[in-house]
Amino acid sequence: MERQTYPSQLTGATEEYSIYFPPQYDQTDRRYPVLYLLHGWPYKDANWDKIGADEVADAMISDGALPPFIIVMPWATERLYVGTSGGANSFEAQLVLELIPHIDATYRTWATRDGRALGGVSRGGVWSLETGFFHPDTFTAVGAHSPALELNRAPPAYDPFYLLDRPGVEALRLYLDAGNGDWARKETQQLHEAMDAQGLAHIYVVHQGTHTNALWSASLGEYLSFYSFRWPMGGVAP
Repeated sequence: MERQTYPSQLTGATEEYSIYFPPQYDQTDRRYPVLYLLHGWPYKDANWDKIGADEVADAMISDGALPPFIIVMPWATERLYVGTSGGANSFEAQLVLELIPHIDATYRTWATRDGRALGGVSRGGVWSLETGFFHPDTFTAVGAHSPALELNRAPPAYDPFYLLDRPGVEALRLYLDAGNGDWARKETQQLHEAMDAQGLAHIYVVHQGTHTNALWSASLGEYLSFYSFRWPMGGVAP
């Protein structure tokens, strides 16, 4: 795990992110797929580290249960992350137009749609849906874990419920989940039903738990297995 920064023209400031490298990254010249994981609010990117994303990835990659991949955990100013819903001057634009190009230029990534996945919890789950639905040419898989759709309902132009028929969304691999005692379950269930009505293939799971780190930590192995399902076990040749 490392803590790094990149310049953002959108905010005019230096923005932060955490990055996890798989075992052997420094000992090969191969390129690796990238999973972008978005945190909930009011947490920061370090919350994914706190709930064990790096430890679970390390253990499962070392055991051969997962292919090797990079994990990027961005942080964003509250003005963008909470105060915007999508579009040109939002966290979506910062992620797609600034952070991803920075990551691809700085590290040995598999810099195509097939080599990127996006997921998030709570507020980050809403962002992953909105961003993934707008950019199906950028990501191959999108997941939303306890997405805070009840609290972060965007205007229709950026609301995931209104984006299900956008071209390309049907090609995404999609995953939704919430806890059986989770306040986010109601609207996650509604989005699952809307996806069914739209004919969108997806995974929907109700786990045991509430809207807490314990729920997401206990499900990390399942999450990481979903995102990395189609990635090669040895990385990608340079």
